[in-house]
Amino acid sequence: MRGWTLTRRLRTALVGFVVVLLVAATAVVLALRQADQALKAQTDRAFPARVAASQLLTSLVDQETGLRGYALTHNQRFLEPYRMGLVAEQQARARLDRYVVAADPARLDLLTVDAAITAWRDQYASLRSTDTTPMETDATLDFGRELFDRVRSTNSALDARLASQVRTARNESDRDRELVLVVLAGIGVVILAAVVGLQRALRASVLQPMARLGEQVAVVSSGSYVTAIRPEGPPDVRALTEGVESMRLELVRALAEVAEQQRAVERRAAELARSNADLEQFAYVASHDLQEPLRKVASFCQLLEQRYGDQLDERGRQYVAFAVDGAKRMQRLITDLLTFSRVGRTSEGVTDVDLAQAVRRAWAALDERAEESGGSLDVTVGGSVRADPALLDMLLVNLLGNSLKYRRDDVPPLIAVSSADEGAMLRVDVADNGIGIPDEYGDKVFVIFQRLHGRDEYGGTGIGLALAKKVVEFHGGHIELRPSPLGGTCVSFTLPIEENHA
Repeated sequence: MRGWTLTRRLRTALVGFVVVLLVAATAVVLALRQADQALKAQTDRAFPARVAASQLLTSLVDQETGLRGYALTHNQRFLEPYRMGLVAEQQARARLDRYVVAADPARLDLLTVDAAITAWRDQYASLRSTDTTPMETDATLDFGRELFDRVRSTNSALDARLASQVRTARNESDRDRELVLVVLAGIGVVILAAVVGLQRALRASVLQPMARLGEQVAVVSSGSYVTAIRPEGPPDVRALTEGVESMRLELVRALAEVAEQQRAVERRAAELARSNADLEQFAYVASHDLQEPLRKVASFCQLLEQRYGDQLDERGRQYVAFAVDGAKRMQRLITDLLTFSRVGRTSEGVTDVDLAQAVRRAWAALDERAEESGGSLDVTVGGSVRADPALLDMLLVNLLGNSLKYRRDDVPPLIAVSSADEGAMLRVDVADNGIGIPDEYGDKVFVIFQRLHGRDEYGGTGIGLALAKKVVEFHGGHIELRPSPLGGTCVSFTLPIEENHA
């Protein structure tokens, strides 16, 4: 049975248990049937036969008593019990014929009783019942008594036979009931043995192998992934264990791959850290070493124009102006690029910032440009956001400044700043009535150094919205363009209002 699966073992045990129960149930049914037959023989035949035999003897005693009285007195009234006894005798005898059948051993005793009754009736009872002469001696009475005693003895033998049958039927019924009790007790013992055996079989075949499997899995799950899991128990439990072992091996391979990937990530992170350090070093170089030659170029070009301007023609002075303008634009580009690269690396720390106050600070920083353009601001924001105060001010100044910069001719700029809750984020909309941005450029404007207008129309380096996008994404938010309710541009961005979104 070692190679048997758990299902086969349980099925075999169940079939065996059912067979034992069927055999036991058959034995119980047979024993109950025999007990019922014995009880039926006792109640339906033997006991009523004894009653009928007793009634037969009683009717004969009545006849004998009546005949004795009539023989002594010749009084006809004594023959009344005799006649009634005849009727009772016939009724009792008819019942005996019904209860004592031909195959019954008591049938011979009944026939013997019939013979004794016939002899008593023919030789004495019939003669005495019609005799009208006084009895001269007691010899006739003694002869009749002898005949009747024979009737009485044969009837007693019949009653003894029937009593024996009653006892036999009762004993058989009692024996069959005891057999039923024994069989039921045996069934109980078999059920108990089956339960105990099944419990032990389950413990040996399932519980113990599963417990050992659980112990081995616990060892592996505690971190000892190299510990092999040994299969035990029946084939299906072994198959389960082998499946768990296959999963462990796959996990070991996956962990090896993850470890290798982790090492690769660590190497790339180290390379990225070195690259960032190089970029930071480059930013310092760009802010100091590269800007210094540009300042010298611009300064000397201006000096050249001042000192030798009267010796230069119009084209020469134009060339000098181009050189000065190029140097200054290069300085602005380097400064903006340095600012862009520092976003997130020079953070002062994220904290709760009152959004309305931040908008007012940004607007105050643009006060001169706002007065020059005649711009106005409508602020309908509330609550606080989790943000770096300096970066948030930079973001708002950039967006408000763009609204003032890209205004319509002869139309005073109008800017509306509003907010709306979006769960754990706060959406901020900065809308204006300016020249707007075409829909096809909705994503392009957030790319660094991307411009939609020439430098002759609007100044700048094209880094403003790219810088805004980097600030918003640093805080875990999202920035996009939306239709403006004022007809111009609406820049919409989200900022966290809960700490775990900072």
